[in-house]
Amino acid sequence: MKRLFLILSFIFVIFFLGRAALNPLNGQMFNFHDDTQAARIQQFVLNLKSLKFPPRIAPNFSNNLGFPVFNFYAPAPYWITSLFHLFGFDVITALKISFLLALALAFFFMYRFLRIYFDFYPSLFGGLLYASSPWMAIEIFIRGNLAEIWFLALLPLVFLMIASNSRSKSPWTFVGTVLTLSLGLTSHNVLSIVLLLLIILFIALNKKPLRNYLALGLAFGLSAYFFIPAVLEVGMTHAAAIAKNRHYVEHLLCPWQLWTTPFWGYGGSGPDCNNDGMAFMLGKPQIILGVIGLIFLIRRLVAKKKDENKKIFWFIIILTTGSLFLTTTPSTPVSKILEPALSFFQFPWRFSSFSIFGIAYIAASIKLPKAIRRFDVLLGVIALFVVFYNGKFFTKHLMTNDRFNKDYLSEIFITKMVVYKVAEYLPKTVNYKTWLTYEPVKGKPWKKDPTLEDKKFIHLLENGRVQILKNGPFEKQAETSPGTALINVHYMPYWKITVNQKQFIPKTFDALGRPLINLTSPSLITVKFEETPVEKLGNLGSLFTIILLFAVIWNKNLWKKIEKI
Repeated sequence: MKRLFLILSFIFVIFFLGRAALNPLNGQMFNFHDDTQAARIQQFVLNLKSLKFPPRIAPNFSNNLGFPVFNFYAPAPYWITSLFHLFGFDVITALKISFLLALALAFFFMYRFLRIYFDFYPSLFGGLLYASSPWMAIEIFIRGNLAEIWFLALLPLVFLMIASNSRSKSPWTFVGTVLTLSLGLTSHNVLSIVLLLLIILFIALNKKPLRNYLALGLAFGLSAYFFIPAVLEVGMTHAAAIAKNRHYVEHLLCPWQLWTTPFWGYGGSGPDCNNDGMAFMLGKPQIILGVIGLIFLIRRLVAKKKDENKKIFWFIIILTTGSLFLTTTPSTPVSKILEPALSFFQFPWRFSSFSIFGIAYIAASIKLPKAIRRFDVLLGVIALFVVFYNGKFFTKHLMTNDRFNKDYLSEIFITKMVVYKVAEYLPKTVNYKTWLTYEPVKGKPWKKDPTLEDKKFIHLLENGRVQILKNGPFEKQAETSPGTALINVHYMPYWKITVNQKQFIPKTFDALGRPLINLTSPSLITVKFEETPVEKLGNLGSLFTIILLFAVIWNKNLWKKIEKI
């Protein structure tokens, strides 16, 4: 009976939440706020096909000058989604499979996490409430935020593995915990920072904390390929300066916005509660059932009966109320004080990811009276009804795949338009204000530069002889006559330039950060993408951790030492 109900729940999640919009076979797609996702997948896979592991730049972004978006943007969702594209699915299908898989796993991982603390039907109840929250629909169909929907899917798995690792005697569980923590910490740039703090606290509340802290340390080692360059090289971009221009406090929500919305809008987040063009609902059934669950949870907390889970319950309550507070206008005085730090969070409503997680957990604490305890299946039925009720939010007006490809995967969109939506990763060698003048704007003539339009990676400003020998996305080579050469890349140290087989480190750049080279004789110019020493150090850290994890599995003596911790 329980297995049947679990399968039925999966079907409900996929059918009522996936429906036509996420059907990989229907030949249609929907648009969303973050319309760079398809182009990012295309460029990520271009890296993989070119054997660039891990991907660090999008070579065709910004007029084919190269853009280091993957060096600084949390990569886990792109690894997952790009694998579907790499294995033969087109970009649109890969995106829809990824969104739908994230929803299904959000349900299953939440159910499995709750199962540690509650019976079968309450756990199923909480998992279904989590996956069917309108906030999930907002993340997919309005925002199209691949990183945040995968963060929501991985969030309960992170806590599940920590709790399991504290109880397990298996090296596989330990290694699984390391892999899960690594994925969670590389799923989103800002939410993962909050997650790190929660992980540290949650580990302290469980048994065998040292073992889990070791797993956390190894998770950082496994993710070193990303964290080391992201931290040490972000100063070479405009990220910090652009982040300071955010108006964080203006985007605090009025509490009523978590309950309802005047309309289910597809616009953006505006200043003040009444100027928003999108919804921020967590779900009426979720909030009602969460409040009821809170009553039951408080009863367990005040009961004199010994309960080893009380510390976890308090953790969840504080997480839920704290995230709700930081999302809404009552936190304005606190948010103003913390705004310099919180500005990197961009929008306070991002805390809603933790709110809906906590609400689903608290709702699972609802316990039927003893007289009808055998009818616990009613909780499952109620949850299935909530999935059906909220299913109306999990949809969007569709366009044909051809239209989507034309709008969001065309050469013009990839080379000229995407980059202005992720402007914070622009290298500092580029003059930001000048670069903005090249942004295509509807209704206005586009600024054109002849040195960008012909797709050649090198130009002689004196119109000398240039013979292109190679002009790939990651390696370029040409023979030239004497003169001043303009190299068509946004320069950062990962571009290795050689002149007649001697390394050349540019000191002079134009306004677009393109190196200028004064050639006094005919020359062979090579421009090749090659990871910096910092990036290679990060790769070595990840490789060393992988070897260590294999040793944990195969070396029984090593595992016995870890098991005793």
